[in-house]
Amino acid sequence: MARVRRLALLVLLVMMLGGLLPSGSQGQPQPTVRVESSVPEPTTPKAEVPQAKAKSAAASKTSGIGRGSMLGFFSRSNPMLWLLGLCSIVTLGFTLERMVALRRERVIPRDFVNRFLERLSGGKLDRDRAAELCRANDSAVARVFAMVINSWGQPAATIRQALGFDAAGEVSDLKRNVRVLNGTATLAPLLGLLGTVVGMIQSFDALGGRVGPAKGEALAQGISLALVATALGLAIAIVSITAYYYLLNRVDLLVRELDDNARKVIDLVCAESLRPATDRRAPLTPPGGDLSRHESRAH
Repeated sequence: MARVRRLALLVLLVMMLGGLLPSGSQGQPQPTVRVESSVPEPTTPKAEVPQAKAKSAAASKTSGIGRGSMLGFFSRSNPMLWLLGLCSIVTLGFTLERMVALRRERVIPRDFVNRFLERLSGGKLDRDRAAELCRANDSAVARVFAMVINSWGQPAATIRQALGFDAAGEVSDLKRNVRVLNGTATLAPLLGLLGTVVGMIQSFDALGGRVGPAKGEALAQGISLALVATALGLAIAIVSITAYYYLLNRVDLLVRELDDNARKVIDLVCAESLRPATDRRAPLTPPGGDLSRHESRAH
Protein backbone atom coordinates (compact mmCIF):
# COMPACT_ATOMS: atom_id res chain seq x y z
CA MET A 1 0.00 0.00 0.00
CA ALA A 2 2.84 2.36 0.83
CA ARG A 3 4.50 1.66 -2.52
CA VAL A 4 1.24 2.23 -4.39
CA ARG A 5 0.75 5.54 -2.63
CA ARG A 6 4.30 6.61 -3.44
CA LEU A 7 3.82 5.61 -7.07
CA ALA A 8 0.59 7.54 -7.26
CA LEU A 9 2.23 10.61 -5.74
CA LEU A 10 5.08 10.33 -8.26
CA VAL A 11 2.70 10.13 -11.18
CA LEU A 12 0.76 13.11 -9.84
CA LEU A 13 3.96 15.16 -9.51
CA VAL A 14 4.99 14.26 -13.04
CA MET A 15 1.61 15.33 -14.36
CA MET A 16 1.81 18.58 -12.42
CA LEU A 17 5.28 19.27 -13.75
CA GLY A 18 4.11 18.46 -17.24
CA GLY A 19 1.34 21.03 -16.93
CA LEU A 20 3.67 23.70 -15.58
CA LEU A 21 6.55 23.24 -18.00
CA PRO A 22 4.84 24.78 -21.11
CA SER A 23 4.33 28.09 -19.34
CA GLY A 24 7.83 28.22 -17.91
CA SER A 25 10.16 26.64 -20.47
CA GLN A 26 10.61 28.13 -23.96
CA GLY A 27 13.44 26.04 -25.31
CA GLN A 28 11.40 22.86 -25.85
CA PRO A 29 9.71 22.59 -29.26
CA GLN A 30 6.42 21.01 -28.21
CA PRO A 31 5.57 23.47 -25.46
CA THR A 32 6.32 26.33 -27.86
CA VAL A 33 3.88 24.87 -30.35
CA ARG A 34 1.25 24.72 -27.67
CA VAL A 35 2.03 28.27 -26.68
CA GLU A 36 1.60 29.42 -30.28
CA SER A 37 -1.71 27.64 -30.57
CA SER A 38 -3.08 28.89 -27.27
CA VAL A 39 -1.67 32.39 -27.12
CA PRO A 40 -3.32 33.81 -30.30
CA GLU A 41 -6.77 33.30 -28.82
CA PRO A 42 -6.38 35.91 -26.05
CA THR A 43 -3.88 38.18 -27.82
CA THR A 44 -5.22 38.29 -31.37
CA PRO A 45 -8.60 39.87 -30.52
CA LYS A 46 -6.80 42.56 -28.51
CA ALA A 47 -4.74 43.42 -31.54
CA GLU A 48 -7.69 43.35 -33.88
CA VAL A 49 -9.99 45.53 -31.72
CA PRO A 50 -8.32 48.83 -32.69
CA GLN A 51 -8.29 47.75 -36.33
CA ALA A 52 -11.98 46.86 -36.19
CA LYS A 53 -12.78 50.19 -34.57
CA ALA A 54 -10.76 52.00 -37.19
CA LYS A 55 -12.54 50.14 -39.97
CA SER A 56 -15.97 50.88 -38.51
CA ALA A 57 -15.08 54.53 -38.05
CA ALA A 58 -13.83 54.75 -41.61
CA ALA A 59 -16.98 53.04 -42.87
CA SER A 60 -19.17 55.47 -40.96
CA LYS A 61 -17.23 58.42 -42.34
CA THR A 62 -17.34 57.21 -45.92
CA SER A 63 -20.98 56.20 -45.80
CA GLY A 64 -22.20 59.73 -44.99
CA ILE A 65 -25.62 58.49 -43.87
CA GLY A 66 -25.34 59.42 -40.21
CA ARG A 67 -28.00 61.90 -39.16
CA GLY A 68 -25.59 64.66 -38.20
CA SER A 69 -23.11 64.16 -41.02
CA MET A 70 -25.87 63.53 -43.59
CA LEU A 71 -27.60 66.77 -42.63
CA GLY A 72 -24.42 68.72 -43.23
CA PHE A 73 -23.74 66.85 -46.47
CA PHE A 74 -27.35 67.28 -47.57
CA SER A 75 -27.36 71.02 -46.91
CA ARG A 76 -24.05 71.51 -48.68
CA SER A 77 -24.82 69.37 -51.71
CA ASN A 78 -28.53 70.10 -52.28
CA PRO A 79 -29.04 73.60 -53.70
CA MET A 80 -32.81 73.31 -53.29
CA LEU A 81 -32.48 73.79 -49.53
CA TRP A 82 -30.69 77.07 -50.09
CA LEU A 83 -33.41 78.18 -52.50
CA LEU A 84 -36.08 77.21 -49.97
CA GLY A 85 -34.25 79.20 -47.33
CA LEU A 86 -34.23 82.18 -49.67
CA CYS A 87 -37.98 81.75 -50.26
CA SER A 88 -38.62 81.75 -46.53
CA ILE A 89 -36.63 84.96 -46.09
CA VAL A 90 -38.49 86.63 -48.97
CA THR A 91 -41.85 85.53 -47.57
CA LEU A 92 -41.11 86.79 -44.08
CA GLY A 93 -39.61 90.06 -45.31
CA PHE A 94 -42.42 91.04 -47.68
CA THR A 95 -45.10 89.97 -45.21
CA LEU A 96 -43.69 92.22 -42.50
CA GLU A 97 -43.17 95.08 -44.97
CA ARG A 98 -46.77 94.96 -46.22
CA MET A 99 -48.22 94.63 -42.73
CA VAL A 100 -46.41 97.81 -41.72
CA ALA A 101 -47.25 99.65 -44.95
CA LEU A 102 -50.94 98.74 -44.84
CA ARG A 103 -51.65 99.94 -41.34
CA ARG A 104 -54.88 101.91 -41.24
CA GLU A 105 -53.33 104.90 -39.48
CA ARG A 106 -50.67 105.10 -42.18
CA VAL A 107 -53.02 104.79 -45.17
CA ILE A 108 -56.08 106.65 -43.77
CA PRO A 109 -55.14 108.80 -40.74
CA ARG A 110 -58.38 109.43 -38.90
CA ASP A 111 -57.29 112.75 -37.42
CA PHE A 112 -56.42 114.19 -40.81
CA VAL A 113 -59.60 112.91 -42.45
CA ASN A 114 -61.89 114.22 -39.71
CA ARG A 115 -60.26 117.67 -39.56
CA PHE A 116 -60.16 118.01 -43.36
CA LEU A 117 -63.81 117.08 -43.85
CA GLU A 118 -64.91 119.25 -40.94
CA ARG A 119 -63.12 122.35 -42.23
CA LEU A 120 -64.16 121.71 -45.83
CA SER A 121 -67.84 121.28 -44.95
CA GLY A 122 -67.70 124.37 -42.77
CA GLY A 123 -66.49 126.52 -45.66
CA LYS A 124 -63.13 127.24 -44.00
CA LEU A 125 -61.05 125.88 -46.91
CA ASP A 126 -60.73 127.15 -50.42
CA ARG A 127 -59.12 125.27 -53.29
CA ASP A 128 -55.55 126.41 -52.66
CA ARG A 129 -55.65 125.89 -48.90
CA ALA A 130 -57.20 122.42 -49.29
CA ALA A 131 -54.54 121.40 -51.84
CA GLU A 132 -51.82 122.65 -49.51
CA LEU A 133 -53.13 120.56 -46.61
CA CYS A 134 -53.25 117.47 -48.83
CA ARG A 135 -49.66 117.96 -49.97
CA ALA A 136 -48.50 118.36 -46.37
CA ASN A 137 -49.80 114.93 -45.38
CA ASP A 138 -47.98 111.89 -46.77
CA SER A 139 -50.76 109.31 -46.91
CA ALA A 140 -52.84 107.58 -49.54
CA VAL A 141 -56.05 109.30 -48.49
CA ALA A 142 -54.38 112.72 -48.72
CA ARG A 143 -53.24 112.00 -52.26
CA VAL A 144 -56.76 110.88 -53.21
CA PHE A 145 -58.19 114.07 -51.70
CA ALA A 146 -55.67 116.09 -53.73
CA MET A 147 -56.92 114.41 -56.92
CA VAL A 148 -60.46 115.47 -56.06
CA ILE A 149 -59.38 119.01 -55.17
CA ASN A 150 -57.71 119.35 -58.58
CA SER A 151 -61.18 118.97 -60.13
CA TRP A 152 -62.72 121.60 -57.85
CA GLY A 153 -65.93 123.06 -59.23
CA GLN A 154 -66.51 120.43 -61.91
CA PRO A 155 -69.61 118.21 -62.10
CA ALA A 156 -69.64 115.24 -59.74
CA ALA A 157 -69.77 112.72 -62.58
CA THR A 158 -66.68 114.26 -64.19
CA ILE A 159 -64.76 114.22 -60.91
CA ARG A 160 -65.62 110.57 -60.28
CA GLN A 161 -64.52 109.59 -63.76
CA ALA A 162 -61.21 111.42 -63.43
CA LEU A 163 -60.67 109.94 -59.97
CA GLY A 164 -61.21 106.44 -61.31
CA PHE A 165 -58.21 106.86 -63.62
CA ASP A 166 -55.97 108.77 -61.22
CA ALA A 167 -56.59 106.60 -58.15
CA ALA A 168 -55.60 103.41 -59.97
CA GLY A 169 -51.98 104.20 -59.16
CA GLU A 170 -52.73 104.41 -55.44
CA VAL A 171 -54.48 101.04 -55.48
CA SER A 172 -51.53 99.56 -57.32
CA ASP A 173 -49.16 100.92 -54.68
CA LEU A 174 -51.24 99.32 -51.94
CA LYS A 175 -51.04 95.94 -53.71
CA ARG A 176 -47.33 96.27 -54.35
CA ASN A 177 -45.23 93.29 -53.23
CA VAL A 178 -48.36 91.31 -52.33
CA ARG A 179 -48.11 89.25 -55.51
CA VAL A 180 -44.63 88.18 -54.46
CA LEU A 181 -46.23 86.12 -51.70
CA ASN A 182 -48.42 84.39 -54.26
CA GLY A 183 -45.30 83.55 -56.23
CA THR A 184 -43.47 82.04 -53.24
CA ALA A 185 -46.59 80.04 -52.34
CA THR A 186 -46.52 78.47 -55.81
CA LEU A 187 -42.76 78.02 -56.09
CA ALA A 188 -41.91 76.67 -52.62
CA PRO A 189 -43.69 73.27 -52.92
CA LEU A 190 -42.11 72.66 -56.33
CA LEU A 191 -38.67 73.41 -54.95
CA GLY A 192 -39.41 71.13 -51.99
CA LEU A 193 -40.34 68.20 -54.25
CA LEU A 194 -37.28 68.75 -56.40
CA GLY A 195 -35.12 68.90 -53.29
CA THR A 196 -36.57 65.59 -52.09
CA VAL A 197 -35.80 63.93 -55.42
CA VAL A 198 -32.23 65.23 -55.32
CA GLY A 199 -31.87 64.08 -51.71
CA MET A 200 -33.14 60.58 -52.58
CA ILE A 201 -30.61 60.33 -55.39
CA GLN A 202 -27.83 61.36 -53.02
CA SER A 203 -29.00 58.88 -50.38
CA PHE A 204 -29.04 55.91 -52.76
CA ASP A 205 -25.67 56.94 -54.13
CA ALA A 206 -24.19 57.00 -50.61
CA LEU A 207 -25.44 53.45 -49.90
CA GLY A 208 -22.97 51.85 -52.28
CA GLY A 209 -20.55 50.68 -49.57
CA ARG A 210 -23.13 49.53 -47.02
CA VAL A 211 -24.26 45.92 -46.60
CA GLY A 212 -26.52 44.01 -44.24
CA PRO A 213 -28.91 45.57 -41.74
CA ALA A 214 -26.88 48.77 -41.65
CA LYS A 215 -27.91 49.44 -45.23
CA GLY A 216 -31.62 49.48 -44.39
CA GLU A 217 -31.09 51.74 -41.41
CA ALA A 218 -28.97 54.11 -43.46
CA LEU A 219 -31.60 54.15 -46.22
CA ALA A 220 -34.33 55.06 -43.74
CA GLN A 221 -32.26 57.91 -42.34
CA GLY A 222 -31.45 59.18 -45.82
CA ILE A 223 -35.10 59.16 -46.89
CA SER A 224 -36.19 60.98 -43.72
CA LEU A 225 -33.60 63.67 -44.35
CA ALA A 226 -34.60 63.95 -48.01
CA LEU A 227 -38.23 64.56 -47.02
CA VAL A 228 -37.15 67.62 -45.04
CA ALA A 229 -37.15 69.57 -48.32
CA THR A 230 -40.79 68.70 -49.03
CA ALA A 231 -41.87 69.59 -45.49
CA LEU A 232 -40.02 72.89 -45.66
CA GLY A 233 -41.54 73.75 -49.03
CA LEU A 234 -45.08 73.02 -47.83
CA ALA A 235 -44.56 75.05 -44.65
CA ILE A 236 -43.37 78.07 -46.68
CA ALA A 237 -46.33 77.71 -49.06
CA ILE A 238 -48.84 77.63 -46.19
CA VAL A 239 -47.40 80.76 -44.61
CA SER A 240 -47.18 82.56 -47.97
CA ILE A 241 -50.73 81.83 -49.12
CA THR A 242 -52.15 82.77 -45.71
CA ALA A 243 -50.31 86.08 -45.70
CA TYR A 244 -51.29 86.70 -49.34
CA TYR A 245 -55.04 86.42 -48.76
CA TYR A 246 -54.86 88.29 -45.47
CA LEU A 247 -53.09 91.24 -47.10
CA LEU A 248 -55.42 91.20 -50.12
CA ASN A 249 -58.41 91.43 -47.77
CA ARG A 250 -56.80 94.33 -45.95
CA VAL A 251 -56.17 96.13 -49.27
CA ASP A 252 -59.82 95.68 -50.28
CA LEU A 253 -61.03 97.15 -47.00
CA LEU A 254 -58.71 100.13 -47.31
CA VAL A 255 -59.73 100.80 -50.93
CA ARG A 256 -63.39 100.70 -49.94
CA GLU A 257 -62.79 103.19 -47.15
CA LEU A 258 -60.77 105.44 -49.48
CA ASP A 259 -63.67 105.43 -51.92
CA ASP A 260 -66.17 106.39 -49.21
CA ASN A 261 -64.04 109.32 -48.04
CA ALA A 262 -63.43 110.46 -51.62
CA ARG A 263 -67.20 110.53 -52.25
CA LYS A 264 -67.66 112.80 -49.26
CA VAL A 265 -65.11 115.26 -50.63
CA ILE A 266 -66.63 115.08 -54.11
CA ASP A 267 -70.03 115.99 -52.70
CA LEU A 268 -68.49 119.08 -51.06
CA VAL A 269 -66.42 120.42 -54.00
CA CYS A 270 -68.50 119.46 -57.04
CA ALA A 271 -70.25 122.08 -59.15
CA GLU A 272 -73.66 121.07 -57.86
CA SER A 273 -72.73 121.85 -54.26
CA LEU A 274 -70.88 125.09 -55.05
CA ARG A 275 -73.69 126.54 -57.19
CA PRO A 276 -75.72 129.23 -55.38
CA ALA A 277 -79.00 128.12 -53.85
CA THR A 278 -81.05 130.37 -56.13
CA ASP A 279 -79.50 128.78 -59.22
CA ARG A 280 -80.05 125.24 -57.95
CA ARG A 281 -83.80 125.78 -57.35
CA ALA A 282 -85.93 124.91 -60.38
CA PRO A 283 -89.13 126.92 -60.95
CA LEU A 284 -92.23 125.06 -59.87
CA THR A 285 -94.60 126.94 -62.27
CA PRO A 286 -93.88 128.65 -65.56
CA PRO A 287 -93.66 132.47 -65.56
CA GLY A 288 -96.90 134.47 -65.69
CA GLY A 289 -96.26 135.84 -69.19
CA ASP A 290 -95.89 132.41 -70.65
CA LEU A 291 -99.02 131.19 -68.91
CA SER A 292 -101.14 134.10 -70.27
CA ARG A 293 -99.73 133.48 -73.75
CA HIS A 294 -100.85 129.86 -73.61
CA GLU A 295 -104.32 130.92 -72.43
CA SER A 296 -104.71 133.43 -75.29
CA ARG A 297 -103.77 130.80 -77.82
CA ALA A 298 -106.32 128.45 -76.35
CA HIS A 299 -109.08 131.03 -76.88
